[in-house]
Order: sequence, then C-alpha cells, then structure tokens
Amino acid sequence: MILITGAGGYIGRHLARALRERGEAVRCLDVRAGALVPLAALGAETLVADAGDEAAVRAALVGVTVVYHLAGSALGSPAEIARANVAGARAVAAACAGHPGLQALVYAGSGALYPSGPGWLDETTPPAPGFHYARAKHEAERVLLEARARHGLPVLVARIAAVYGPASPAMMVEQVRHGRFPLIGGGRGYASNIYIDDAIAALLAMPERGRPGQIYNLADDEPAPVAEFYGQMARLLGAPPPPTIAPAVGRALVWLVGTASRLRRRPMPLPIDMVDMAAVSHRMANRRMRDDLGVTPRYPSYREGLPVALGLAPAPPH
Repeated sequence: MILITGAGGYIGRHLARALRERGEAVRCLDVRAGALVPLAALGAETLVADAGDEAAVRAALVGVTVVYHLAGSALGSPAEIARANVAGARAVAAACAGHPGLQALVYAGSGALYPSGPGWLDETTPPAPGFHYARAKHEAERVLLEARARHGLPVLVARIAAVYGPASPAMMVEQVRHGRFPLIGGGRGYASNIYIDDAIAALLAMPERGRPGQIYNLADDEPAPVAEFYGQMARLLGAPPPPTIAPAVGRALVWLVGTASRLRRRPMPLPIDMVDMAAVSHRMANRRMRDDLGVTPRYPSYREGLPVALGLAPAPPH
C-alpha cells in the first residue's frame, strides 16, 4: 500500500493515477473531500484528514510501505503557510517513526528555497529561502531530514521545479489568453520548470532507485526567463504579449485582492509572497535526477512541453 498526503492537488492526482495504472494499492489523504472524489473513481482508498493531524496520519499508515508526503500550501497568512507545510512534516515524521515495513518516505519539497542568482543550483547549494513559502518548505525539509538522522526514517527529498502540464492551475492559461497575466518586473529572472509527466516519472523512481537521506532536483534541462515561457504561451494561444507591471504595483495588487477576500470571507487566491516569488532567478541542475534516478525528461524544455500542455500537439512516444 502506498500513501499520498495532499493527494487532491495537481501533482497528487497525477501520481495517484500513475500508481493505479501500475496496479499499486493507493491510499489518498486530503483535507478537501471534493478533491478525493476523482481519486476514489480510480480505485484508490480515500481519507479526509489533515496531514498535520498525527493521529490521522498514523491511522492512514496501516499496511503502508511507501509514503509520498505532498501536502502543503503557498496560500494564506505566514502562520497558515507555516502550519500547512511545517506542521504536516512534523506529524508525518512522528507518525512514520518506528512504523514497521516503511521502505521510503518521499517528501515533495521545492526549489523555491534556493538562493536567487545567475548560477546553476545543484543539491549541494546551501538553501537561502527569501520569502514565507520558501522558508516553510526549507523548515519542513529540515524536520524530515532530522527525523532520518534520529530515527533512521528512509526519507528522500524531491526539490521540485515549477510544474506545468494540461489543466495546471499554476499556468494561468485563461489569464494569459485574455492578456491579464502580468509579468512582475518584466519577468527577467530565470525559472526552472518540469512537465508533470517528467515530475511523476522521477517521483516514481525515487523509492526504487533513490538513496534515503538524498536530495534530488526535479527539473527539466533548460531553465528559461519567465518572460520567455509566458511569451511563448501567449504566442501559442494567439494572445497579446503579457503586460509588465512594476513590483510596487504587484504588491498593491496583492494587498487589494487580499483585502477583498477578507471582506468577502473568502480564502486569499494569491500567494502573499507573489512579488517576492517573481523576483527570484533559479536555474536548477538535474544531473542527479538523470544519473541516480535514471530519468531523462521527455520534455527537455518549455518549447517541447507547452504545445502539449495546451493541447496543441500530441505527446511524444515513450
């Protein structure tokens, strides 16, 4: 049995489907009942629970040999971001400690924790998280690796680049289509990306070929300036080029949206760190993913991946 926390998210849904297609027994945990409905249709067991609830995670571990801890969020207040990421890591680590038969605990971390700059970033680059979400992901990773050192948990860390693919909410396709997706500061910084199929291939390989205690960058071969990625998307969609806004305008936009959300008693739809996220420049090296996990990206860059993600080209053969 394989347990996925945060299974109702974009990566979790694709991972659960891939595991079920391989004939694996899968248990999916998510705090949102509606997000689990399509996973139940795949034949997965489902459990509505918070990954930060140690007792619920412990109950979900019955018969489990592999855990994929994907639960987390970049939305909400700083305290909510910390809780969604760090409290979940602590609960999963505590529940897994001493769990018999556990072969792998794969943590879906983030490349957001790397320092911003022009150089290449590999797994030996010291983290330097510069905003709330990045700091929370760094702390969650530290919690899990410390649990490995203390309890011998078979923890493997995936530092995942920006994931894109069909129906990915992070791609902001409709906003780009209608010319409403702004590039903060011109989108000059580099972003590392990975197509969803390649991310899933690497995650599947980690319990089989990865080494406990090791960190793996999951990214394609060619990081690209944000303006190039979204400029190409606009061209493929026949949309106007994305507009540019100054960081100060971006901060004002986030404040206005947050204020409106609070007045309507609705969740904040944008990360409070949006401007800081857009300011970083990351070029993640994927040699360890290629050499250790044996995963070569089917989509080495956004140029191959975007047409498929937008439904404008067929997927390449396996």
